[in-house]
Amino acid sequence: IPESVQAGHYLRSLLPPEYCDKIKWFNSEMSDHFKATETVKFANYEIWGLMATDSFGMGMDVPDVMIVVQWGAICTISTLWQRFGRCVRDPNLEGTAVLFAEKEHLNSERQKKAKRAEKR
Repeated sequence: IPESVQAGHYLRSLLPPEYCDKIKWFNSEMSDHFKATETVKFANYEIWGLMATDSFGMGMDVPDVMIVVQWGAICTISTLWQRFGRCVRDPNLEGTAVLFAEKEHLNSERQKKAKRAEKR
C-alpha cells in the first residue's frame, strides 16, 4: 500500500497543480464511500489514473480501462495476465498493458550476473 501511495504522490508532482486531483490511490484502507465515488469518477474519465492495489479489482466492473500498468514483477504469470486483462474489453478499442520489472528479472542482467560468477 505505501508504494502505491508514493507512486501517486510522485505522479502528482509531475503535473501542474490544477491537475493533481486527477491521480488517486486506491487500496483496502480507503472507505467504501471513497472507493465507490472514485470508481465512478474513473469510469466517467473524471480522473486519469488510480494507483491501485488488488482491492480495486475486487468486484469492480470498469470495462474500458485504456492503460494497465503493473509495477514490479511480483506476481505469477496468471495473476499478471488477469491484471492485464482489465484493459479494454470492447473489441473495437485498443488498450495498452505495461510491466515495469526489476532489473534482476531481465535476461541482460542475468547474463551479466552469470559472467561475474564465471570470473570468480
